[in-house]
Amino acid sequence: MSAWRRKALELFYDIRFTFLHGDENIYSLIFQLRRRVIRSHKNNDIEDLEKIYSYAEWCFNQERRSFYIWNAICVGFYEHLVEDEATRKAIPYRVKPYIFEQVIPLFKWILNKNAEVYKELIERYNKINNTDFEC
Repeated sequence: MSAWRRKALELFYDIRFTFLHGDENIYSLIFQLRRRVIRSHKNNDIEDLEKIYSYAEWCFNQERRSFYIWNAICVGFYEHLVEDEATRKAIPYRVKPYIFEQVIPLFKWILNKNAEVYKELIERYNKINNTDFEC
């Protein structure tokens, strides 16, 4: 069993059918997690949020081991956090600065028609995390 599946099985046993079949790929799981993170934010399900963001961080940290996993979490999960207001507002609290720095171009690309929202995200992130990312 692949490492991403093993890790996901530990955290998301309840949705195992979306990623345990041999023909399923990590994007099947990430798609489920994108929907789930929005619902968990709206329901203030802290336990589930911890699992989701922990898994996303684990995937992000696999860059040297597996570009496939790293790329999947960046374009399948992180870049979409800016699309929903609940997840966008949580970014400064849930996405660590070293990850945020690398996914800023994805946020900018998704929000390219809404520069004010992008600027607000960067400014808010900087204020909360004491960072100095440029808009």
